[in-house]
Amino acid sequence: MGPDVVIRMEGVWKRFGLPMPRWLGGAAREEARPWVLRDINLQVKRGETLAVVGRNGAAKSTMLRILAGVTPPTRGRIEVRGRVFPMIEVTGGLHQELTGRENIRLIGAIVGVPRREFARLLPQIEEFTELGAWLDQPIRTYSTGMMARLGFGVGACLSSEVVLIDEALSVGDLAFQNKTLARIRQMHEQGTAIVVVTHSLDTAQFIAQRGVVLEDGRIVAAGSSLQALRAYEQLVFHGRQRRAQASIAAARIYGADGNTAQCVEIGAPFGIEVECRLSRPAGEALFSLAIVNDAGVTCVWNVSAEEGLRCTAAAGKLRLRAWYAENRLMKGHYRVDFAVQDGASFAVMEQLAGVASFAVTGPGRARGVVAMRPRWDLSAADDQPAPEV
Repeated sequence: MGPDVVIRMEGVWKRFGLPMPRWLGGAAREEARPWVLRDINLQVKRGETLAVVGRNGAAKSTMLRILAGVTPPTRGRIEVRGRVFPMIEVTGGLHQELTGRENIRLIGAIVGVPRREFARLLPQIEEFTELGAWLDQPIRTYSTGMMARLGFGVGACLSSEVVLIDEALSVGDLAFQNKTLARIRQMHEQGTAIVVVTHSLDTAQFIAQRGVVLEDGRIVAAGSSLQALRAYEQLVFHGRQRRAQASIAAARIYGADGNTAQCVEIGAPFGIEVECRLSRPAGEALFSLAIVNDAGVTCVWNVSAEEGLRCTAAAGKLRLRAWYAENRLMKGHYRVDFAVQDGASFAVMEQLAGVASFAVTGPGRARGVVAMRPRWDLSAADDQPAPEV
């Protein structure tokens, strides 16, 4: 294992259940104890974030539990270097009768954090969880969101070489979710290797550099996070047997200089570029773009034909660009959804969520969906003197 590799899985197989009687034939024994994981091979380097996506029952959580040492593999080899913090069930190890502060110390002792290090980290954990006086109350009095804050806060502040996250990024309210995503990005920059299981495609694309798709316990696709998410979308929306009539090769956000952008300033123009390939002629193909915020609200939705773009191209590779000269989006994180339809039959040839993502940044405290600057006016009411403005 190379010096930068902190997680390595070679030929890992896993099945559950008690050993079957010897009098059962080989085929019957196999059927009675089916494989949950099948020949998993992957590695994760220091400072890399890997997203694991797949449908329910694909064995994503089982793979994390094996990496955490909760259950051993039936076959294969696993190497994990450094301290591992598993956020597999953020509230699972909490003791109901202990206070939040006592639970924090208990978790630290379980994962082997020295007392001096933990004393230094405790104020950071308190600040991150934002529980205030509730930290000294028994957690049986906590709401579900408060317990999730406590469990995630410990893992987010401890110094670990490897962090395993199983659907823990959706804990708490929207503000705390944004805080956890920012913390994950910071951990990545500090060199922590992160493996995250998530059903949120926006989250996976925002925090992960690479991705794998699990199906029936096997890795059926791997690559960049965008490539993995495309493969997952194809698996879900089109099924294994259906061949897509259009495919997306690349997508990006770009600025006025034509360069790819991850962030856009409030009011600054920007564009969306999508490269796609049509496997057959589509008459007058219709393209649609949707810009969706973190709350799942569609802030902008545009259809090419309704705005003057006519496409009579034959099958082949196309580059679609949409330029937004007026950017009225408020601060926040956004994803881009894309679809292409046959203009004659209106049949959907391809549709993918989260082909690109970006953030809108800017000064001030204002929030919302769109930027609309009012003209403020303050006057006296009931013949009272007007206050000075």
